Formats: sequence, C-alpha cells, structure tokens
Amino acid sequence: MRKLVVFIIFFILPTGLLAGTHDSKPFVIGETITFKSDILNEDRQILISKPAGYDQSSAKYPVMYLLDGNAHFHHTTGIIQFLSSVGNMPQMIVVAIPNTQRTRDLTPATSDTSSRLRNAGGADDFLKFITRELMPHVENNYRTQPYKLLVGHSFGGLFAINTLLTHPDFFDAYVASSPSLWWDTQRLIDDAKPFLQSNSGLKNFLFVTLGNEGGDMLPAAQAFVQVLKKHAPVGLEWQYDHMEDETHGSIPHRTTYNALEKLYMDWRLPIEIVRTASLDDLDAHFEKLSKKFGYQIITPEGSVNRLGYRLLGAKKMAEAITVFKRNVKVYPESVNAYDSLGDGYDANRQFILAAKNYEISYKKALETSHPNLQVYMNNFERLQKKLASD
Repeated sequence: MRKLVVFIIFFILPTGLLAGTHDSKPFVIGETITFKSDILNEDRQILISKPAGYDQSSAKYPVMYLLDGNAHFHHTTGIIQFLSSVGNMPQMIVVAIPNTQRTRDLTPATSDTSSRLRNAGGADDFLKFITRELMPHVENNYRTQPYKLLVGHSFGGLFAINTLLTHPDFFDAYVASSPSLWWDTQRLIDDAKPFLQSNSGLKNFLFVTLGNEGGDMLPAAQAFVQVLKKHAPVGLEWQYDHMEDETHGSIPHRTTYNALEKLYMDWRLPIEIVRTASLDDLDAHFEKLSKKFGYQIITPEGSVNRLGYRLLGAKKMAEAITVFKRNVKVYPESVNAYDSLGDGYDANRQFILAAKNYEISYKKALETSHPNLQVYMNNFERLQKKLASD
C-alpha cells in the first residue's frame, strides 16, 4: 500500500511581524495519507489527527471516522481537543475521509433511475472500503482502542444510519446530523422497524439532529423518530434534537459537540466528588466506564495529577507523593509525570529526589522535542542551583 504523509499546518504569526523578524512555528493538527483502494479502484486521501502527546506516550485511543472529511476535519478536531482537555471525554484519533464522488459513496441503492442519480447507490462498496481497507490500515499503524464512532452530515448522516441498520457492529456510536432520510421515498425508515424489532440485543449509541429545514427533511426525520420511540430496544441509547436555530449547513458543529457530551456524559466526575475523591475513587469511576464502553480505561494521567496537586495544596505531602508515584509507574513515558513527582518532592523538601525526577523529565523532554521543554529545563536547573547553594 502506497503511503504519503503530508503535515497540515498553520503558522502562528506574531502581531508585530511587519515591524521586524520573528520566529514562526508550525501548529500541526493532522496529517494526510494517500493509498490505493482496490475496492473503489481509486486513490483515496485520508486526514488523520492524533491526540496531543500521542508521540510521547504508548496509550491507545478510540477512533472517530468522519465523513465529508475535507469540510469537517478542522472544527471536529477542535471540539475533541477542547472537550478532552477539560476532562469531559477521552482523547481520540480522528480519521476523516474527504470526498471524491460524494453521492456515489454516501447513498444506498435507490429505485430512482433518473439521470441525476445515475452514479448513486455506492454505499455498500464505500462501507467495504472503510471496514476492509481503511480500518485495518488505521489499526495496524496507530494505537487504537476497540471503540469506533461514525459521524456524518446530510448524505453522510444517511450513510451512518444505513450502516447502523445493516451492520450495527461495525461501529459503537453513530452520529447523524440532518440525515437525508427522504432518500428513496424514506426506504430506511421502512427498514428500521423490522430491524429494531429483530435486534433486541442492540447496544449502540445513536445521536440524530435536524436544523431549521424545509422540504422532505423534517417529515422524514419525524417519521424515523416515531419508529425509534416505538421499537428501539433498551440497549440502543439514542437521542434526537431538533435544532431550530441551525441551518442545514451550520448544524454539524453543534451536533458533534452535543453528541460527544451526551456519549461521555458520565466521563467526568461530579465536582462535589472531585473535591474529596481518593485514588481508589478515581479507579472505581474509570472501572465503571470501562464496563460501559467495553474496553479497559486506565485512570487518566491528568485526573491522577490533579488529585496529587490537590493533596499538595492541602499540605498532605506524603499522600501527594504516593499519587505522583502512581502516575510514573502507570505512565513511565510521560514527561509531566516525572516533573510532577519532582514538584512533590520539592514541596516536601526532599531536594535530591526532586532534582533526580526533574532531570528525568528534562531528558525525556529533550529526547522527544517536547513543546514544554523550557519549563522542564527550568525546573531541573532551579533544583541544581538549590543543591549547589546548600
């Protein structure tokens, strides 16, 4: 398989650029891979976003497969980066699929034989491309968890719902913004009732939205919702939102944001529990989430780190150091884990141990060209000076 990696970058330019010469650094949000699809008989470009810190860790991540990738890659990766950074969801790999022949790829077969739809109906082949070619490539070349999301808008939303109704096990969660359920005289709605009735053990997540839209969009969406209300099995967690303030074009952003918040509504510990939670409490919380999502979710480094600093703030030095040691044990490749342990020892006036951990952190940051290298170097040099002066 031919592969070409191209970095997608933005240059951060200082406001005083015209006044003189300044350094600029690339801000990388993803990469492009190109490979030959035997199923579709064409080259396909794929945009991939890896979580912050991916190259400095050995962690595995759930994967979002994003349709209309060229249109939605930037804002979708921003949503995930934001929600994960504030602890509302896990970090995630995004695999975005730009279009070549959109109508062909995203629509199921249709009885409409008019010339305007002569290339339609290729959804089955496109799904084979995703599951038989793209998914194996992603899983062989990136560190992935066995949890996958499919996100689509308009025809992409139609494709997502069609996939749920035909191959529900291919993805764990489905997000469909303004799905074109009018397609083929609402055939998917007709298919939904017997499918739901015969799949009582269905365990998926489905989030559907519609904007302020006319034509056949609203009646079709309402008909689908009625089928869900009457026939959805208990294991299918679903929600429909009619976003009347959104247009067909603007709805994907809010849909993705709201869908992820709904899917991961239990991810973040309630604030009243966070203030008193122990390490055992954190572990129990993420063990419960592991059962919900079907794969082992290790208590995140950031959650443990915040607990450690809360204990430091309460002057519980020994407990804080124990917590920071846990992060070093579980995340031995983490630069920040050693730096935080250094902070613990420093606060407890164990300066030799603090310097040792700051040095490990600094060297790891240097080896990986960590973006916060200067911070870790400053801590290491500060402790060296302190030891030299004592």
